Amino acid sequence: TGGLGRILARHLVTHHGAKHLLLTSRSGPNAPGTQELTTELTTAGAHITITACDTSDREATARLLNTIPAAHPLTAVIHAAGTLNDATLHNLTPHHITQVLHPKTDAAHHLHELTQNHPLTHFILFSSIAGLIGNPGQANYAAANTYLDALAHHRH
Repeated sequence: TGGLGRILARHLVTHHGAKHLLLTSRSGPNAPGTQELTTELTTAGAHITITACDTSDREATARLLNTIPAAHPLTAVIHAAGTLNDATLHNLTPHHITQVLHPKTDAAHHLHELTQNHPLTHFILFSSIAGLIGNPGQANYAAANTYLDALAHHRH
């Protein structure tokens, strides 16, 4: 339900005719702009479900996946989560690292493992060029995105 997720949801509905979307974030329906997004996409003909789920929590992710109705099975996973907590290498603390890694790496790993038996046609991970070229103060972000690149390669 973040900025990238909202853009992508609109694109899926308006350009690809997606009719059923399950959008998740830690805030779920309480995230800013979700009511407007739901109204917009419902008006465009889609059925939208917005759910609060911390996908870096494996058990919560498993429970979420178990709520998906058989009539509309999960066919695509798009992971667009990300958090920044910049610090120069000398000032980087475990908190800086975990705050950035959990939403990207843990969530992607859980989605990877928990969707192995779903009829997926797409498993999309939004990474960043920061994993290749880096950005000042973003070693943690670069590491998280490099993990996503490796997971995509592994799945391929």
